[in-house]
Amino acid sequence: MTTRASSYLLQAQTFVSDDDAADLESALAAARECEAAGEPYPANVRALVRVAWGLLEIDAPEVAAEFGPPDL
Repeated sequence: MTTRASSYLLQAQTFVSDDDAADLESALAAARECEAAGEPYPANVRALVRVAWGLLEIDAPEVAAEFGPPDL
């Protein structure tokens, strides 16, 4: 089973600065809407999931290992 984009974004919130928090929050809301509607993720969400994955690899490698790399 593929890990949802919202999971990566939610976990990465802990590791972002205030400046980046608004972008992450917006992407998280968009990802949840897409997941609820069964629609594909927009490019900005996919890009921030990749950023979130990078943060998790550095700051929470156990979470990154559990989730695996994003497959969007």
